[in-house]
Amino acid sequence: MTDRKQPTKRITRKGLKMERSGTLLDWTEIDSIPMLGQYTEQRVKQEDDPVRAITFISERSPTKIFDEYSPTGFRVNLENHEEFVTGTLTRRLKGQGEDYDEDGYRYLEGEFYLFPHDEPDLYTAFSISDNDFYKLGLKRYLQSLPPELSMSFLESGDLRRLFEVLDDSIDGNIIATRAVIKSPGANTDVRYFDNTSYFEVFNSEEVIEQNYYVDKMEFELKQSAREFSGQVSRRGESRFVNGECNIYFQYLLKNLASLLSDKGDIFTNRSREYGSRDAEPIQINYREGAIEGREENRKLIGALDGLSESSVTVYHDNPYMHASVLDYNDGTTADVFLTSDSNISIIPGFNASRHSLTRIADQILEGFREGELSVGREPERDFDDYFSEG
Repeated sequence: MTDRKQPTKRITRKGLKMERSGTLLDWTEIDSIPMLGQYTEQRVKQEDDPVRAITFISERSPTKIFDEYSPTGFRVNLENHEEFVTGTLTRRLKGQGEDYDEDGYRYLEGEFYLFPHDEPDLYTAFSISDNDFYKLGLKRYLQSLPPELSMSFLESGDLRRLFEVLDDSIDGNIIATRAVIKSPGANTDVRYFDNTSYFEVFNSEEVIEQNYYVDKMEFELKQSAREFSGQVSRRGESRFVNGECNIYFQYLLKNLASLLSDKGDIFTNRSREYGSRDAEPIQINYREGAIEGREENRKLIGALDGLSESSVTVYHDNPYMHASVLDYNDGTTADVFLTSDSNISIIPGFNASRHSLTRIADQILEGFREGELSVGREPERDFDDYFSEG
């Protein structure tokens, strides 16, 4: 950034420690993830803001990417610890209103924490902050970095498995206090629950019979000697609102990272090699007869058209659907086919990136219909005749 007007207030760990000396852990002694968890638990208990986090995939160390790229309007200062990194992030926003200065700017500034998981290329970044700093500051900063740092997603079945693992690992009942379920490409149904077991959300009529997917869930631990409340979403985002840090760091985030890693593997090293027309398709599978009629082809095309920073070329829309997607972020191309009543195939092009293939699949699942992802060619059809150039 250049010609940056400095914010009038800076938030630092030193200031926080001075305000709460005697109650918080001594920051100079914190060098491990368990100790960071204890520090975080103390902060959450004393402050109104929860932990807001996002777990993501990075092909290289995120700190190296931070050092090499400076998205417009952002500034980041890092401090390395033995097992994690702390950072101060500042974002300058242009606009107008009471929160903006005479030059038309306002500044978001706060701290964040970054640590790796056991799974290769998986990291979590979190802040103890209001939603403004997290959403417009930390999350937007990560999204502004090159595609080698990418977000992932979970299907409803993945989220269900996450809660099943938590249920098996922690004594007590996991109760959904609020859940957001969505209909692909249409309405959002916000469902409120009172002392309802989490599995009732996943077994609801909308999810089972009407193709809704679970977008996020707030939950609490009940009838247990341990206390916890938090939130998790299909986007790999989570919150730690109250309770024990071990439940959040050792159970929720650890298992969330494992599921996101498995999902990321589906899109890794899938690009078509030069000189070959052969590529391993990414399949989205549905129950027999779930996709019937030309209108379904049009819905799929409409979902692809909703993909940001990309273009879609339609080659066929009846009786089968064939379209080619070009992602402007990194030049990835992919062919998308709907050739049966139970399957969509995504055929990666040359140099197709994990980031882009993830975006395409996620867009189909959200905008068209949620299905089950797998890798491998359908044996009954050869797609070579349908490839577009790219």
